[in-house]
Amino acid sequence: MGLFGPKKPKGDTIANPPKGPQGSEDKAGSGIQESFKCPYCFEKIFARGVAFRSMTAYTQQDLDDFSGEEREKKKLYVLSSDELYEKFWNRYPGSKPEDNERSRTYERNPVISQFDARFITNSKFTDGSRLIFKEDEDGFLNEVIDTEGNHSKIRICPHCHNRLPFEFGKYPIKYIPVVGITSSGKTVYLSQMLGKIKEVLARADMTVAGLCPEVDDFVKSHTIRKGHYLPGGNATNVLTTPVPVNVKNNKDGKRYTLVFYDIAGENCVDAGQMEKYGQFIRNADGIIMIMDPRQFTDLVYLGNDDEDNMDDDTYSPDKVVAAMYTAFVSADFAGGESDIPLAATLSKSDLLKGTGVIGDYSNMFQNIRYNDYEVWGFPYDDWININTEVRMLLSKKSIKGKILDNDLTQFFPNHAYFAFSALNGTPVVAEDGNTKGYQMDVNPEAVRVEEPLFWVLYKLHIIDKAIKNNKKR
Repeated sequence: MGLFGPKKPKGDTIANPPKGPQGSEDKAGSGIQESFKCPYCFEKIFARGVAFRSMTAYTQQDLDDFSGEEREKKKLYVLSSDELYEKFWNRYPGSKPEDNERSRTYERNPVISQFDARFITNSKFTDGSRLIFKEDEDGFLNEVIDTEGNHSKIRICPHCHNRLPFEFGKYPIKYIPVVGITSSGKTVYLSQMLGKIKEVLARADMTVAGLCPEVDDFVKSHTIRKGHYLPGGNATNVLTTPVPVNVKNNKDGKRYTLVFYDIAGENCVDAGQMEKYGQFIRNADGIIMIMDPRQFTDLVYLGNDDEDNMDDDTYSPDKVVAAMYTAFVSADFAGGESDIPLAATLSKSDLLKGTGVIGDYSNMFQNIRYNDYEVWGFPYDDWININTEVRMLLSKKSIKGKILDNDLTQFFPNHAYFAFSALNGTPVVAEDGNTKGYQMDVNPEAVRVEEPLFWVLYKLHIIDKAIKNNKKR
């Protein structure tokens, strides 16, 4: 048996273009998602209607060297400006993947679509040339062989022509944006969590399925290690490419694709920016909202180290919540209440130790004791304690925290509180020639970074509660 049913012989599974509107019909009983949303433009894509980047490419000058039927066939593979791709990235100057990642080498190659397939099939080439679409053994369309005999597995969105990640659309997709103002700790948090994603998910009895090149690229670009400069906050007008991870629940065997986004909170508060970035939150299945303790200046003043926006009320957490409400909750959800799980999370929790606002033996300073659990999953009992501590800290000792708690209760009632430290130590200022920044003088050991994610996965019914030792199942 295959993953989604009986195995079938591999080979040329689609010799002709898919039938129906955008190839929307699904193979009966295959289990493959019939349609899914693009992780960039969020337009609906039918599984049988994806496009491909061709591995064959010619310049116009090359084309002039051919004649007759050969020239007609090679029209498909002429390099030219990709208007759909350029239109998407023109909205996010300085963010285009191939401008920032050396590995992106095929974004300019010609696109093979269903229209091209019909063009080829309806043409009477004497050598019988055609496009051949291929599926894997589960019925998932993942390859095309062009009329030159070259294979391509680079699947792209037919609407914006962005490259789709490996097996994207094969499994249910869950979009999880990480939202917070610049310097709140989002990027360091994501790097620490994704850098050990296999170990992190193993704690929830899950397995990473296959390679994750986007994860590797993100971690390499945001190195967290002794003697390395810590990554700076993302520019407010730059779009960080989505980071997908295919995962498997070891208990029931179900697979999912988790997609993480690093979204600057400033883009949520500004109306113009929200128009561009709001879709990454509007389409969320769960939200992790990161808040630096220094944003709650009436709780304890820790200094802002000259970091932008840290004590600017324009970008306070409650303003980000209110902006999300204005942008989509009020219109998209009955009663103005979103059912999206939102994990409201204090970053840099180690900064609060020794301040007197909370006991030094608080749960927020301790790692989760996984050895206390017989069956791993979402550590519910630990979460009850941390949720209560953070909620009481913010709502009882800070008027800013009270306003935030009121807003969350009103607009995102399906929320919970967390605290983590991605570094669990204080970075030091370092300078090397013209380069100046922060470094850790020891290798950082993160504390509780996995907990907000586990809660979101629990709320999405992807993982179950963990079971403590000596407790009845």
